[in-house]
Amino acid sequence: MVKFCTSCGNGLTPDARFCPKCGAGQRSTGANPLSPAEKALSIAPQPAISEPVPIVEGPADPTPEKRSNMLVIGAVIGTVIMVALLYFWLFVWDDLARNNGDTGAPENAAVTEDVAAKQMFTVTEANIRDKATTIDSNIIGKLPRGSAITGVLKTGEDASSDWLELAEGKGFVAAINLTDTEPPVLVKAISDKIWTADGPVEIWSQPDNTSTLVDRVSEGTKLTLVGLTANDYVEIKLKKGGVGYLADGAAIIARANGKPIAISFNPQTCNFGGELEAEFAKIGARLRAQWAALEAKEFVDETAREKAYAAAEGGSTYVRLPRSFDGLSLTAIAQHYESQSLYFADPPTKVVEVFRAKGFKIGRDGAFPSTELYAGISATRGEGAAYGKSELGCGV
Repeated sequence: MVKFCTSCGNGLTPDARFCPKCGAGQRSTGANPLSPAEKALSIAPQPAISEPVPIVEGPADPTPEKRSNMLVIGAVIGTVIMVALLYFWLFVWDDLARNNGDTGAPENAAVTEDVAAKQMFTVTEANIRDKATTIDSNIIGKLPRGSAITGVLKTGEDASSDWLELAEGKGFVAAINLTDTEPPVLVKAISDKIWTADGPVEIWSQPDNTSTLVDRVSEGTKLTLVGLTANDYVEIKLKKGGVGYLADGAAIIARANGKPIAISFNPQTCNFGGELEAEFAKIGARLRAQWAALEAKEFVDETAREKAYAAAEGGSTYVRLPRSFDGLSLTAIAQHYESQSLYFADPPTKVVEVFRAKGFKIGRDGAFPSTELYAGISATRGEGAAYGKSELGCGV
């Protein structure tokens, strides 16, 4: 006998206790009599069935209460998943990226640093170059000593030197010629005079012997002197660039022109006095020896002898003699046929000024008053130009 659900009318098997469609409970056929409707349906003739027809049971529609519960559960699960994903992205992924060396940027992307511009000062005349290197670069400008410039420090193209890159692509300046503090004022310029150290000398980074010791040089080392500071240090140029300072600057400058020498010049007799007369005496002794050798020499004829004597008489003998005299640099002395000369590294105007300060009367043409001999100061010429800028000559 076919049985129907008492709630939705779905067909049931005779022994079904619950409806598979709506889930309603079914009454037992033995305990509860059929309703009139059920009896009518049971009396009605049924079509003949040759084969058993399977009954397909669809899923039961959830009640409104169950649907609401499912939505709440789904929302909770979704929220949990979103929180978990957010935590993973903020904390776990970042740690994994760092551990794997991932910067989060493309592999070939340039990494820039936010480096603040820095103000520095030139400690010597400095070149501005178009590249951060001294090799295959062009000088596009020059900066005088003490110039204040601003830029960013960077490593040069040789990967070992430091350079200051000026703003707006204005070029590069080697950091070796720069300092963080303004260089000291020079009270006396020396114009890059070369001094050969006459003993061991210490070179300091600043005009202060409590600063960093840059180097110790031995006697005979050639140093380029720049100028004298107010606290008696002489600024020098370093071979690798930059500057250093020597203590007892004034004494060093005085010795830079050589050992001091006294000149007691008499324009009436051409006597230079003291040590200079002794040096001229040495030259005279050598010349007499040469004349004696000429006289003793055998010549092929008298013409050859006269030619040799003329060459000896017309020649000059030069002797280099580096000395200092009241700020002047005496460089050499010379014995000519009928005169003697002193040579100075200084220009004639400066030499005249010093001798006038010593009480000598010197005309506008550089000549000393003299009765029988000529004495005067002039620019060098001929062979003498190789020994200095000025000549103090005296003789016939």
